[in-house]
Amino acid sequence: MSKEFLSVLRTPDRVLGATDDSPFRFEERENWCESPVKYEYIIEEKSAKVVVYPSGSPVKFLKLRFNGDHYFVEKALGDQWERSCSGGKIPHEWKSLTPNRVMPWYTCLIGDNRAAFYGVKTGPDCLAFWMADTHGVTLFLNLQNGSRGTDLKEPIVACEVVEYFSAEGESVYHAAQKFTKMMCDNPVMPKTPVFGVNNWYWAYGHISRETIQVETKQLMEMTDGTKNKPYMILDDGWQINRGFVPGAAFNGGPWVTNEKFGDMRNTVEDVVKAGAKPGIWFRPLLTIGDIPAEAAFFKESCKVTLDPSHPFTLERVFEDTKRLRDWGFDLIKHDFTTIDISGSGSTFGLFYNGGLNGGRQFYDRTKTTATIVKELYKTIARGAGDAEVIGCNVMGHLSAGIHSIQRVGDDTSGRYWEMTVNNGINSMMRLPQNGNFFMVDPDCAAFTERVNPKLNLDFLEVCALTGMTTLASVTPGILTEKQMARINEIYRLADSNTEFYEISDYDRVTIPEKFVSPDGTKVKEYDWMDEYGGARYVMSWEN
Repeated sequence: MSKEFLSVLRTPDRVLGATDDSPFRFEERENWCESPVKYEYIIEEKSAKVVVYPSGSPVKFLKLRFNGDHYFVEKALGDQWERSCSGGKIPHEWKSLTPNRVMPWYTCLIGDNRAAFYGVKTGPDCLAFWMADTHGVTLFLNLQNGSRGTDLKEPIVACEVVEYFSAEGESVYHAAQKFTKMMCDNPVMPKTPVFGVNNWYWAYGHISRETIQVETKQLMEMTDGTKNKPYMILDDGWQINRGFVPGAAFNGGPWVTNEKFGDMRNTVEDVVKAGAKPGIWFRPLLTIGDIPAEAAFFKESCKVTLDPSHPFTLERVFEDTKRLRDWGFDLIKHDFTTIDISGSGSTFGLFYNGGLNGGRQFYDRTKTTATIVKELYKTIARGAGDAEVIGCNVMGHLSAGIHSIQRVGDDTSGRYWEMTVNNGINSMMRLPQNGNFFMVDPDCAAFTERVNPKLNLDFLEVCALTGMTTLASVTPGILTEKQMARINEIYRLADSNTEFYEISDYDRVTIPEKFVSPDGTKVKEYDWMDEYGGARYVMSWEN
């Protein structure tokens, strides 16, 4: 007998809410009462809007429960708050039903040879996650401002709920593509294919105008014959205070150049004259210097993290981003904002309890954390103008429709291959978002003397085949003539590919190995685990 997935486009079976005045354990049965959070669940033809109103006390949480018989469900997949990885942190993976598992933004449930998707549309004004068990699904909305409630002054559409049930015989991968398209009404995509180099994973910050000249010359050799220009992306290491400041390691602003670059316009001119498009990295919320006290979100030694809700911060971030564009950079990559907002080097507290170090709130307490983060992203986009923007350590569901490119996985590595497997290859599980939310960036293939070049060439090939960004870090002079020829073929493919390969084993793996052409006639298989004879047990970022 066929089982039916429940629908969430109906009145929830139970709604619990919490404000600053609610008991900490507001979900305990003895604390159940009419939700102190004033809300409406407005059901429309293809979605349902959760509207939250000012509620007397600052609002914190809203929990919507939908009951149904899901005993037949075999496994579930959730999205990630920001980047994913399978190296013991937050992998993008299938699991059996785990009732307390947090699945950010959306989830896919598989059972009875079918799939059900539940999610919220991109750009919500809350941090939303799903939980699933054999008796139903739960949608949990974090409406907080930092670690406390949000003092709403007007109603907000906290999120818009959507669902999709796969058709008979439809692959889970194709269903996931349809669902991600449903979730994002106005995706922003790059104007041209994104391929080229980023110098982080061979130089690790040790860069200069001269190294960029050498890299750009090599890049043009590797991309000979492409129709569109490749990107030469300068990562961390160009800024004045990069390295160590008294009492603390540091990679923040002010965002002016160090003595190895001087006037950055000269480096930009070098790249442009060589035939490439210049790109640059920066960390917008971390700086050194005199900052108005109320605009300082967190301070440690001489380092200051800026409060993204303060007008001073937004003006500063806009000016910094605009300066990069005015220098001539065609691509701007911003990084670390999620970690800087959490204040602890970890995103855990921010997402699961809304907690920030020291119980902090933002300067503007009338907006939810999600709204504040979106406004930060929009400010960066405005400053960037017509340049492409890559968000790294960014919440994809909040940046979709604002940024054209999203780093969907944690760092790859030029130091050991398995970090690339854990983070770069695993992040390809988010390929259904590619073209529907933004262009997916799985990070760089890192060519160094410590990593087998064949593996990185395979990784780069998959990027080109599937239509993701195709970016590499290539130690100058390291590739043989034969390897240079293959990387040229890969970059040509990235430049011209219009029929993207798909993950054929999507619903059964964490590390995709098998990719198939859209018409099903061509298959590419890769063995990512051969290098160490399976996964390595002892490893670290440094070695």
